[in-house]
Amino acid sequence: MKKKPLNKKPLPKPISPAKTMSAASSANKNNYLFYGTMIMLFVICILAFLPMVKNGFIGTWDDGIYILQNQLLHDLSWQGVIKIFSYGDEFQKISNNYHPFTILSLAINYKISGLSPASYHITNFVFHGLNAVFVFIFVFILSRRRMLPSVISGLLFAIHPMHVESVAWVSERKDVLYTFFFLAGLIAYLKYREDEKIWKLGVALLLFIFSCLSKAMAVSFPLILLLVDYFQRRRFSWKLIIEKIPFFIIALVIGLMAIHLQSISAINKFETFTFYQRIMHASFGFITYILKFIDPSSLSAFYPYPPITSTGLLPFSFLIAPYICLAAAGLLVWISTRKGEIARVFVFGILFYFFTIVLVLQFLSVGKAIMADRYSYIPFIGLAFIIGMVADFYLQKKSSLKYLGYGLISASLILSVVFSFMTYERTKVWKDDITLWSDALRQYPDGRLTFIYDKRAQLYLSKDMYEAALADYLIITDNEPRNDNALECIGRIYGKYYNNLGKAIEYLEKAYAINPKNPTVLKSLGVAMGMKGDFQRSLDYMLQSYNIDKTDTSLLMNIAASYNNLGLPEKAKVYDELAKSLKSK
Repeated sequence: MKKKPLNKKPLPKPISPAKTMSAASSANKNNYLFYGTMIMLFVICILAFLPMVKNGFIGTWDDGIYILQNQLLHDLSWQGVIKIFSYGDEFQKISNNYHPFTILSLAINYKISGLSPASYHITNFVFHGLNAVFVFIFVFILSRRRMLPSVISGLLFAIHPMHVESVAWVSERKDVLYTFFFLAGLIAYLKYREDEKIWKLGVALLLFIFSCLSKAMAVSFPLILLLVDYFQRRRFSWKLIIEKIPFFIIALVIGLMAIHLQSISAINKFETFTFYQRIMHASFGFITYILKFIDPSSLSAFYPYPPITSTGLLPFSFLIAPYICLAAAGLLVWISTRKGEIARVFVFGILFYFFTIVLVLQFLSVGKAIMADRYSYIPFIGLAFIIGMVADFYLQKKSSLKYLGYGLISASLILSVVFSFMTYERTKVWKDDITLWSDALRQYPDGRLTFIYDKRAQLYLSKDMYEAALADYLIITDNEPRNDNALECIGRIYGKYYNNLGKAIEYLEKAYAINPKNPTVLKSLGVAMGMKGDFQRSLDYMLQSYNIDKTDTSLLMNIAASYNNLGLPEKAKVYDELAKSLKSK
């Protein structure tokens, strides 16, 4: 009987040493390319934002609140740090926000360089450089290690002119800091998705908390996690929902805290605009930010609400904006039903943009501006991702569609060069208050920004540039004839710098007729009457001012001088001693 031959498996062929070395060499080249790209993005950021090293603070805007007058920065002891993290009145004074990580980072800058602005600016653009690197890593992992979309996304993020406000304005440390933790958290979540080790999800949660403690805008993070699941075609399960619950709880708590603080003074009353006006404002912002992504010209530190037309309506661009958004939403729903990667790319990119910008589209009106460059900092990642992924997709085609990929790559490179130049120049605009406000007023010369004319005029006066200050105040009164503060400043300029007492009293009396309870107007009018020799009227105006504000030492000294001029030295002595006691406190 014949024995059946044994089924022996053939031995694997030995791996050629040459092939092993080739694979190792290829891996090394990929590593060099990966890390080299990260270094390149960081260096490009530094070069594009280099002028900001010489910039100062914007003292007439939030830099005054966040840095120049912020006593929380002066104490880095344990007690000081605890005070920074306390949720209470101190934070209600800091632009109605709770962002202790941001304040702590500024306190560290203060410890290093006091009120010298260089270290604050360097810290800002270092964080921005790291954020560009994180965008590159995030897209690299999300796209399954595709280099082209990662480079395009990181590059457009790094040098986009709309991001200058977030980086060059020291007070927007909260933007670059919350984005740093936001992106790091997304990367941690992507690493969790690779092997589902729960500790990596814990790291993502911790980084999300850090991001929220840097700026409340981070509350969109859980929605982006769901978008990542969608893009990676993760099947729906209870585990997917349960693992997001801690993120949504934290987002809800931080969101309610932000609404509470902002409602103190920043959020406008709902009756300020009708419901449909709010829809138009939000729709206009949604569209305009996308247009600014492609064409970031005519940038401004301040974008005012639109003027109402003679028919009582908003401009046509606002009227049509909701319908454009409805059409876009319908198109996105249709795209989501299509199969294929590109459909998924568009849905992910547009929803990433929408989820991260929806809270600042001014449906809930905050402040006087309808939009701001800084609000685009994270949302533009979604739009850059679309460009990068579409370019890469068509580049892989063997048909003539391949040239579409080349076209998108070429357009991205051209935009990058143009944007780098624009960013470099835009950074110079943030040099100081005068350059910033002068730039904003060039964008809106129609007189709508009267409060900015006021800011600039104050700066001109502080530098004894009284002719320029007078010109700004006259523009204010042309647009707001009943602005008593501007009229008072004009009167003071005529009296102090032009020695024209008649003109000074003329404008001061106009201001008094509008608001007879303005203590500054009363004081200036009292000084002018004293210079005229009418000591009794001078005293009357100053006493009215004192009844409103009893803390002005210079006013007390002027009252004392008026009593002396009227031959009443005993009464003069009383007010003189009051002034000395206030000074000694």
